[in-house]
Amino acid sequence: MELFFRFGVKTVTMDEIATGLGISKKTIYQHFPDKDTLVYEVVEHFTAMDGLKWQELDQAYPDVIEKIAKVYEIMKDTLSDLNPRLLSEIKKYHPKAYELFQQYKERVMKKQLLQDMKRGVELGYFRSDIHLSLIADLREAEMDLLLDPTFTSPFKMSFVELHYHLLDYFMRGICTEKGLKVYQKYLNKL
Repeated sequence: MELFFRFGVKTVTMDEIATGLGISKKTIYQHFPDKDTLVYEVVEHFTAMDGLKWQELDQAYPDVIEKIAKVYEIMKDTLSDLNPRLLSEIKKYHPKAYELFQQYKERVMKKQLLQDMKRGVELGYFRSDIHLSLIADLREAEMDLLLDPTFTSPFKMSFVELHYHLLDYFMRGICTEKGLKVYQKYLNKL
């Protein structure tokens, strides 16, 4: 997973994976019949681990804006080492793995975002006049754009900078005055 995140799936060879793990390529092929299966299982492992993170965040951060700030910090760490071509390569060369990731985004990430936004509305942090499902889809589309090199390259900013701007615009669009005050408190820590 580390090699794929850093270099993308296309350029990382089975030989490099074997060398990195200190095992033979033959041993890898005993567990994974081909690279496509390996990529699928890496995506499956990533989504399982990420799903656990969402559960932990829900328990650790009952304040929805604090949770969003923490998610930003986690994403900042993840994006700083992420190859911008990763998702497009998975989509192009490993469609089953890409479909698995898309299902995960819909089943877990969008569901979590909707729950957080509903909680934010209940707490008076987020505007009650917004269409939550539409806003969740827009946020998901922002994240997809962030991982699209054709979108990001003209801006000459790092993933982290772009993500910061997208999150900031998103939050300012959905927050009430009360929510903006709380958001500003966390923004100063980012």
